[in-house]
Amino acid sequence: MPITHSRRAVLALACAAALGAASPVFAQTAAAKPQTRVSFRLDWKPGGQHAPFYLGKERGFYAVEGIDLTIISGSGSSDSIKQLGAGAVDLALVDALVLVQGAEQKVPVKAVAAYYQRTPIVLISPKTKPLTDPQQLTRGAKIGSKRASATSQGLTALLAVNKIDPKSVNLVDIGFGVQPLLVGQVDALMGFTMNEAIEAESVGMPVNELLIANYGVNAYGLTIATSDKFLKDQPELVRAFIRATRKAVEASVADSNAANQAVAKSVSEVDVARENKVLAKTVPFWSVQGKPLTSFGSQTAAGWQQTIETAKRVGLVEEAPKLADVLAEGFAQ
Repeated sequence: MPITHSRRAVLALACAAALGAASPVFAQTAAAKPQTRVSFRLDWKPGGQHAPFYLGKERGFYAVEGIDLTIISGSGSSDSIKQLGAGAVDLALVDALVLVQGAEQKVPVKAVAAYYQRTPIVLISPKTKPLTDPQQLTRGAKIGSKRASATSQGLTALLAVNKIDPKSVNLVDIGFGVQPLLVGQVDALMGFTMNEAIEAESVGMPVNELLIANYGVNAYGLTIATSDKFLKDQPELVRAFIRATRKAVEASVADSNAANQAVAKSVSEVDVARENKVLAKTVPFWSVQGKPLTSFGSQTAAGWQQTIETAKRVGLVEEAPKLADVLAEGFAQ
């Protein structure tokens, strides 16, 4: 029997419905706005803590907001802020304390949203010989830290707020990774709860974690930051990016496996099972403590004032920058 015009229409609609049900991207990108290219630099190489950006791109959350997103692997917050200041990228993940340092150096970059509501930096030690109190750092233990890194700054902050003289701590300059801890070169090292701690346990070393946020280091962790120029030129695009990211964060929490599968499709040699553990340890830092996940991105003048005061108190800056030099309000609403 010949296919009539009306039957063709019905079949087309049925196919569209099937595609829409199979892929959330279909329904969303069909209604997407004209696209503007936006480059976004991570703080480090992609992993579970970055999964929302990849899932958001895959599911069309950014496209719906008119954003053609390019995600760039990172090499540290210090590099990210330099890239932003030079206009090489549009947005980036930057550690809050590094952002304060940048403000002192007159780098024209501001935070538009808090990616981590508190710092996830930890002191990692073997469970067989744990360091459970900052004062134990003065008792001869060899502490591994990478100079000029965010974790090194976290250690400086931990010592300062607990009134520990750095000269009383046996510091060992190490590279990235946990090998020095595994082979006994150091007794503990600085890292992130969702990175080095999981890396050590994945190769058979159960660890104790001392979260510096629980010992007086009051500061935001990673922030979503951009340059003054991009803020001035594209304020609505910044708001759109944060809206899409909040939606992607919620989707990643709802389906961590899908989120990390999205990372794996874009980045080679990603262990999805491992990154699911990374994502699980990241989730608590996305929301304000005691509040729902919808608080993702929130940042306050009081929170930033604490961050600035911490940076000043521990000697990361000589002169505390003004709030207006680090905080762009009204974008993470």
